[in-house]
Amino acid sequence: MHSLLLLARKSLYITLGVLTLLALQGCEKAPEVIHWDIQSQATASSTDYKELVKMTENITVMSAGRFVITPHPGGEITGGPDIFNAVKSGKVQMGSGWPNWWSGQHPAWSVLNAGPFDFMNIDASLMYFLAGEGTKIANELANPEGILWRAAWWPGMEFGLLSKKPIDGIADMKELKVRIGPGLPSEVLAEATGAYAIPLVPSEIKPSLENNTLDAVEWTTVSGAWNLGLNDITTHAIVPAIWQPSVLADFLINQEAYNALSEDLKAILETAIKSYTLTTTAIAKVEDFEALEAFKKNKTVIKQWSKEDIEKWR
Repeated sequence: MHSLLLLARKSLYITLGVLTLLALQGCEKAPEVIHWDIQSQATASSTDYKELVKMTENITVMSAGRFVITPHPGGEITGGPDIFNAVKSGKVQMGSGWPNWWSGQHPAWSVLNAGPFDFMNIDASLMYFLAGEGTKIANELANPEGILWRAAWWPGMEFGLLSKKPIDGIADMKELKVRIGPGLPSEVLAEATGAYAIPLVPSEIKPSLENNTLDAVEWTTVSGAWNLGLNDITTHAIVPAIWQPSVLADFLINQEAYNALSEDLKAILETAIKSYTLTTTAIAKVEDFEALEAFKKNKTVIKQWSKEDIEKWR
């Protein structure tokens, strides 16, 4: 009988322990979920935006749902150079754009985005920012504004100028209205050719070309121009865009929001960015080859600058 009482008492203690443990587990606070927004410069149909969506989805998975970043295509919350101030103010926690767009904050941003005849290919720029001093220097510009800077991806050299009418060289460009991003490349183009440089955002480019308020368009690489539908309007191109030979896109991160992340979430974000950088750069290059063939099949007449013109550019 005594043994039975001891066994019953032991069973009771075990049962009470299990019930207490379950009760404590039920009272555990659910893990905090961090919600961010990232404003991209890209249109929803572009490769870099589609890869951005994948990046944010991976961050959600890797963080077990604790870190959710909502991507927004160009213009949805804000756009163009205003992305910088949106990140700075905390209106969005991240932005994705082009360093030359931030030249209104400091002119050195234009140089970082690849000026004429500096980084003449992707490899040179990529090594400088991922293995050299580039990211450190960029953060010397960004950090005082409360922003962390990271390289996003490398489109490479811009395609060139797309137009309805042929442009055979610099002599044909005087007083033409040319869409080009702000900063050093646009200043070089205007100085070398006498054209008017107009820094329109993606959503404004096609309508402006259609209603003839633009004569020519420079918009990222071959695949970028194709994805924007410029092939539907233009029939001529002159290449290459030596004013922007190794274009670099970037990420801006609100420093206060970043510092509030736990160490594991910081590591997840940094890892996801690096994956995005390499994957998007590689995919975009493959798409450029395909887009160039598509432009040719579309009967776009593609010309190159003469040696004399290239020396004038230099």
